[in-house]
Amino acid sequence: MNTTTEAHIPRWVKTFPLLRGVNDDAWVEAANQAKEVVLPAKYEVFHDGDVCENYIFVIDGAMRVYKSFENGREMLLYRLRAGEACSLTTSILLAGGKYTANAMTEARTRVIVIPRQVFHDTFDRSKGFRDFVCASFGCRIHDFIMLLESIASRKVDVRLARYLLENRSEDDAVQASHKVLAFELGTAREVVSRHLNEFKANGWVNLSRKSIELINTDEMGQLVAGLRT
Repeated sequence: MNTTTEAHIPRWVKTFPLLRGVNDDAWVEAANQAKEVVLPAKYEVFHDGDVCENYIFVIDGAMRVYKSFENGREMLLYRLRAGEACSLTTSILLAGGKYTANAMTEARTRVIVIPRQVFHDTFDRSKGFRDFVCASFGCRIHDFIMLLESIASRKVDVRLARYLLENRSEDDAVQASHKVLAFELGTAREVVSRHLNEFKANGWVNLSRKSIELINTDEMGQLVAGLRT
């Protein structure tokens, strides 16, 4: 890349490794038309049924994309962190329609937005940008398949044990309510509570308000590994 072109590429692009080497005129023009927006924590980025107006890059912070159901349950689809673009947005921009899920920031989040028409023009004209969009979307499809496989093939107690083991702190504790755990696992709060009480009866955990202390990680690990029933 020559220094003249490099000088015209905004610094935020460096957050996305697959875009660092893209320097064609169409992408450089789009990158410079993009707008940075700072969103507060707990901000609703889009809602089920909304019209999609922008392509979204996350450059700092995090947001979650989730589905709400009529019975009040919510299911986490994926999280967006720095260096990632929203795949649900991509699918709607490419295939049409409206949003079919919700997104909310989990912390103060900085995003870059490219208007819909600019996205389409750049997708058509810039191979580098098109490759980035397709690669990002492909990775998310893989994540969705893994999520569905996990839900279909693993019992809730196994997924709960795995989540606790993977998200414990250095002192073997997880700070989360039963409602939050249900959201993370895509199940009902009552189901999570039942399994946590079973874990407690087995001597695997101690329970307190919004905190779970893991006291027998070996047994929990065996459940995850399929060595227990």
